Amino acid sequence: MRKNREETKQNRKERPAENGRSVLLSLFLAAVLALSLTACGQTGSAPGNAQGAAAAETEVPAETDSAADARNGETAAAQETADGSVAETEMPEEAQTRAGTEELREESPVTGATGSFEGIVVDAAMNSLVIAAREGIWYSFSYPESGVETELSEGLVLGMSVLVESEEGIASRILDGPTQPAADRDALTFAADILFACRYESMDSLANLAGFPLYVKLEDGDAVVQDGEEFLALPPEQIFSEERVTALLSADLYELTELDGGKFVLGSDEGTPNITFQRDEGRDSGFAVTGIN
Repeated sequence: MRKNREETKQNRKERPAENGRSVLLSLFLAAVLALSLTACGQTGSAPGNAQGAAAAETEVPAETDSAADARNGETAAAQETADGSVAETEMPEEAQTRAGTEELREESPVTGATGSFEGIVVDAAMNSLVIAAREGIWYSFSYPESGVETELSEGLVLGMSVLVESEEGIASRILDGPTQPAADRDALTFAADILFACRYESMDSLANLAGFPLYVKLEDGDAVVQDGEEFLALPPEQIFSEERVTALLSADLYELTELDGGKFVLGSDEGTPNITFQRDEGRDSGFAVTGIN
């Protein structure tokens, strides 16, 4: 009995400690549970708000049409590759046509062309041919060793309109051109000589085509030169100014028209710049340049 009472007393001494530890453990678990419930409640109570917050962090404002156009324009203008070169990009059809025409004019006569091309014969040799098409584009063709097939009513002569069928710059067939120019062949041949002189900026060639006295419009005023020597003393950069050469080389020989008194205007029809020439029976060519305007 005494032993049992001693054990009971001992148990009573240990239980308060155990009960204290149990209470503390319970309080800790309750706190953890409360925090978990609070977190779950905040997360689960408004799933739409949570998704909205995530969307707000990741959503990028849509580009406006103008901004997209500007970006696309900048990308289309030039895309630089890793090696520093500029990648070839697309351009609007109108821009392609304009750029293509200017490039062809600068590289005239164009060689290596494939297709059918109509133009006025401005140079013809034993094995080659150069024609002036519309928009100031010239094409040069060579003949194959087997010869070229021709279907021409009067043979191949300077100043005539022809249609050339070509494969990579090699003419296979030459026919009469379906479009007839307004001026006659002699006038067109002389006009081509003027264009050759301007294309290669040859003062000597232009002097040989001129009739004197010759009117010349310069940057610092008008001048009338009396002979070839005086003409050759003029500044070539003013005779072959960029504006004048561009106007001349853009001339459509199909539209060259004879005016009163046998006069022709090559270049800008209205105003300047242009070069005028007219019939002159006293010269072998039958024509003479009368004004560089």
